[in-house]
Amino acid sequence: MDRTTGIPPGSPKRLRRDARAAVLVLGVALVLPAALPRASGSQNDSSLPGIVFVQARRVMASELTQRFPEGSRLVRFDPEGPSRSTVDLTPGFFAAADPQISPDATRMLFSGQMSAGARWQVWEMDTDGSNQLQVTHCSGDCLKPVFLPRGRIVYTVFNGTGLRQASALYVSDESGAGAHPITFGPGDFEAETVLQDGRILVSAASPLTANGNGSETRTLYTIHPDGTELTVLRQDAHPGLTRSKAEELADGTVLFVERRRVAGREVGGELAWIPPAVLHNSLVTPGQSVYWSAHELNEGTLVVSKQRSDSLVSDAKFDLYTFDLAKKVVGPLIYRDPKFSSLEAVPLEQRQTPRYYWSILHPDSKTGRVICLNAYLSADAPGGHLGRRIAHVRVLTLEQGDGRVHVLGEAPVETDGSFYIMVSADRPIRFELLDAKGTVIRAQRSWIWARPGEDAGCLGCHEDKALVPENHWPLALKRLDTPFPLGVSVGPQPAHLMSGK
Repeated sequence: MDRTTGIPPGSPKRLRRDARAAVLVLGVALVLPAALPRASGSQNDSSLPGIVFVQARRVMASELTQRFPEGSRLVRFDPEGPSRSTVDLTPGFFAAADPQISPDATRMLFSGQMSAGARWQVWEMDTDGSNQLQVTHCSGDCLKPVFLPRGRIVYTVFNGTGLRQASALYVSDESGAGAHPITFGPGDFEAETVLQDGRILVSAASPLTANGNGSETRTLYTIHPDGTELTVLRQDAHPGLTRSKAEELADGTVLFVERRRVAGREVGGELAWIPPAVLHNSLVTPGQSVYWSAHELNEGTLVVSKQRSDSLVSDAKFDLYTFDLAKKVVGPLIYRDPKFSSLEAVPLEQRQTPRYYWSILHPDSKTGRVICLNAYLSADAPGGHLGRRIAHVRVLTLEQGDGRVHVLGEAPVETDGSFYIMVSADRPIRFELLDAKGTVIRAQRSWIWARPGEDAGCLGCHEDKALVPENHWPLALKRLDTPFPLGVSVGPQPAHLMSGK
């Protein structure tokens, strides 16, 4: 688990939608797509739905704010429409990206940049391009919005510049009101999608450290909409791999793009997936193919953005195809424009609303609690168990102002490896396990946090994510009637807490 902060965007008042039914007439591209066949590999042999996608003359594998240096636009394409041409939905923007369709398929969120060099903001509009409303007014860049249940959204906020640039996740009402961060430490978090069980799927650095760890490794995590229980989706982070552009398929499979930065492969990557109950991901596409994005059209069929075989890395162009998941083969061409890449296609179809997550946090609380069941458990140790006796756990924090690491204090570790502590809420922390002489046995690399009133739990120290905790009462909870306070003032404490015995 780990997180990052940003500057909260403003909360503009929502404009009334008296003209929601009006249709805005927009520009139409003159390039016609190739003939479109019916979808294959699906249970329903109906025609393919309409899609919304990004068109860009040039794409780059840099950070989100610099993906489209020559601008981009959102277009709508209806395969069964009379003209079979594209409609420009964002003619007033220098760049637009990250289309996200509402569950009822009537509205969409997107990221918009009004002019070259301007800040990206989150916008909303109807699926025909009408009723465009600016949702955020960030001092930094706000991108990659995703719908949450009950009129809320989550999005990515970038703050700072150069090496000091960092990203965090924010949640707000669909109007932009009530915006607040849900990540509180380094790791450069980016919103990917919302799973059907209500968790948010995010991509972030691995480990969660400031400005990456030199290998540019990014993996997938899950987090609740209130910022609790940040967890690695699967413990499968190979150095140098970037996992992003993830979505959940109808059967619960998580599909994403996996990219390794090597010569000649700077843009796009291979499609990979993690089926339900599978511990590790596997590739779906062959290594010689390069993909930018993939979304489910219907069960068994994707719409993918695939790089042209004759594209140069410096001028990579992508086209839209169907993809048969059962056969793992690319299907017929859906759309191609010789001058543009076609990316991030999403179908204009209704989908099930994810479950609503009921938070039990206490917003007025200034602290959170962390319970570790057995610090001896470690996937990095021989046999999965640390051999040296652990006496204490040292808790470190990262100061938001200067970025320096400070020691909050030490707490006792019981003979069964358990400890129970209280820390300031929404503050990055990490742990070091110490022996009786104060020597570090094992140090956590990622920064984590506890939310106000949260009881955050961990099974061990970088434990195997496939493990299930034993059903026993840890000694830390048997002996300590209250958590050991570190860096917080909670008034007089029992003698056994003050002595650490």
